[in-house]
Amino acid sequence: MSAVMIERSGIEVLSNRRAIVEALEAVHEEAVAYWARYETPQFFEPMGVSWSAADHVRHLTRSMTPLLPVLRVPRLALRVAFGAPNAPPRTIGQIDTMYTAALDAGGTAGRYAPPPEKGARDQVRRDKIMDTHSETLRGLTQAMERWTEGQLDAYQLPHPLLGRLSVREMMLFTLVHNRHHLSVAERRRVETGSRFG
Repeated sequence: MSAVMIERSGIEVLSNRRAIVEALEAVHEEAVAYWARYETPQFFEPMGVSWSAADHVRHLTRSMTPLLPVLRVPRLALRVAFGAPNAPPRTIGQIDTMYTAALDAGGTAGRYAPPPEKGARDQVRRDKIMDTHSETLRGLTQAMERWTEGQLDAYQLPHPLLGRLSVREMMLFTLVHNRHHLSVAERRRVETGSRFG
């Protein structure tokens, strides 16, 4: 597993949209390879009292999905709904620190927690979970292509734990969030003594 997934350092400076998109794509590729290491029964099995690998993937998809339509609405609608940022954009390190502090203060997934799995826990369901996750990430990076550098810092969106973030900061959070869940899943796997097939 690469350092980008388990360490909180790694990508500290992402200076433009292209770099953020490439970082999201790189973390996604590594994540797909990581989740593929789980045998299908293991993929759906809770890690002790914690989420299964499938739950982590479903949560990440569920948290990214609301961004897709929001990034496509007219910019004026975002300005009217959420105002304009009134501070310089924060770095990925600052976003990571804010997220860690929010979790330490008791922040949870809330409405973005994955609902209980119903039905078959087989390869077909696994493929569907992974395909939906990949499609959502792809949709997000494609939507980002329609934003200029200036627009990424000129509009903001609400985050349930971190308050209002500029669009750039929200994309940085998405990167931090994906890395965080890979690290958590790996830590839980090791703690429970689970081995890859």
